[in-house]
Amino acid sequence: MPTVDVTADIEINAAPADIAAIMFDPQREPDWIKAVQSVELIDPALAPGAKVRHRGALLGHDVAWITEVETVHFPHVLTLRVSDGPFNGTVRYEIQRSGAGSRARVRNVGAPTSFAFLPAAMIEGPMRAAMAEDLARLKTLVEG
Repeated sequence: MPTVDVTADIEINAAPADIAAIMFDPQREPDWIKAVQSVELIDPALAPGAKVRHRGALLGHDVAWITEVETVHFPHVLTLRVSDGPFNGTVRYEIQRSGAGSRARVRNVGAPTSFAFLPAAMIEGPMRAAMAEDLARLKTLVEG
């Protein structure tokens, strides 16, 4: 099973708290993450151990997965453990002041379960492109 480590980032003309208000809110994920169609809060708090069930589509297939908060330092860091889906690993959101705004970064590290037969290089390129598109949608939401 290949391990992937993919990072994407973007400059957003906003304070970290304004970005985190959307980026760290699972109920806003369908607004900016293309693969997420709906979420179900299992635990509503943004605290370690809180879980969210996600539903979406990946390459035309309906998929579901669960995220669990590992660490949160609002408004700068949110680390989620991802399980029970097409990808198992971690997603880390980071927001840092940068110039007149902030730099928002997403890093996915783990192993795909649905496409484990593919080499990591064939997964990482499309994954990086999708993450960059998601961050562009986040930028539009925050700045708009």
